[in-house]
Amino acid sequence: MKSSKLLKLLAITLFLMVIAGCSAKQNTQPPETPTSLETPTNTTSLILIGYNDAWQSGTKDGLYGYDINNGWGDIEYIFLTDVRYCKPWGAGFVLTFDQNIDSFFYIAIYNADDTPKILYINTYDNKTPPYNWKNILQEEIKADTAKKFQVIKVNISKDDFFDNEDSREGIQQKFSIYATDISGNGVDTVKVAYIGNPGEKPELLFSKVEWGPNLVVDISNIGLKPAENVTVNIYSYENGQAQILATQTISLLNPNTTKELIFENASNATEIRIDPDNTIEEIIEENNITGT
Repeated sequence: MKSSKLLKLLAITLFLMVIAGCSAKQNTQPPETPTSLETPTNTTSLILIGYNDAWQSGTKDGLYGYDINNGWGDIEYIFLTDVRYCKPWGAGFVLTFDQNIDSFFYIAIYNADDTPKILYINTYDNKTPPYNWKNILQEEIKADTAKKFQVIKVNISKDDFFDNEDSREGIQQKFSIYATDISGNGVDTVKVAYIGNPGEKPELLFSKVEWGPNLVVDISNIGLKPAENVTVNIYSYENGQAQILATQTISLLNPNTTKELIFENASNATEIRIDPDNTIEEIIEENNITGT
């Protein structure tokens, strides 16, 4: 009898160990791997909306074609990130490239609503009929990217360059940009945050904030490099002093990635800060705070 009970006990123990092992395997996920976007090598130009996007003649780095009805819109603020919409048919920009070789750059956009759209970028090549403009990007902006920032790579062939300013060093290349709905109607719901080469840095910002008893925050990275150990604090103010209510850390945030954080029982939160100690070098440092 004792021998039989002992065998049963061993069998039960082995069964439980197998179940536990299977459960552990099912719940184990490989750690995320840091990934980077390729850095442009043929241009150092960067047009940051609200910083150095001054209207130009069409031959110097910057934006051209300001028109609130057809072109670039006024500066808007999405959680302190400066953006402008690009609406057909007058919005354009100029970037400087070092050499006449196959090249690329980036554009960071915000999709403001949940309808599908198409982003177009054309380049002035002085030879493509009927207007000397060649389409080099026709990118679908999917509906499920609503209320999110994203980075889009734009390629330009060496055969499509045309220098708009002979007196300046390098190639001053002229581009047009606009967004439409799927029927081809111009829209003002695609917002641009930067154009060009942002350098080898991350760029952390808010894509969504939903205030309430459970505070929901979407943090995005629209830089070219991953950000690790990203601290996010929420605060309330008492007697004029900020008090930390809760802290969460994102272990890894790769480029073109958004992660959602939920702070429970946060009805008295009035401010959120990304990287509050400013330990992560970013493209823009002034857009890491938002409040009610």
